[in-house]
Amino acid sequence: ESRSRVELMMNEIPDPRPYKAQVEVTFPTPTQAKHAMDVLSVDGELGDKVIKTFAIVPSTESGDGSGVIMRVSVEATEAKMLRVSLSSFYDLLRVVLRCYQEFQ
Repeated sequence: ESRSRVELMMNEIPDPRPYKAQVEVTFPTPTQAKHAMDVLSVDGELGDKVIKTFAIVPSTESGDGSGVIMRVSVEATEAKMLRVSLSSFYDLLRVVLRCYQEFQ
């Protein structure tokens, strides 16, 4: 009985960051994905209202297995903070992708 009460209490705890988004960007090589992740993750979020996590995962879309995906998960306490964080991320991602285009 006490176990089910604990589980019920855990389910009643509200999510501290109910606003969530996930962005996936496909890169042709693991090296490019790793460099982009290193550049984009260097600056943490200000405060504790937003948490951003990065991961590199294999792409199942490319037939030859060469492409990889940089997955970015963003969680925020407010919708506005999620929007601001994603907007900033996309601006910086655009700079990274333009650099790749310029130096290829």
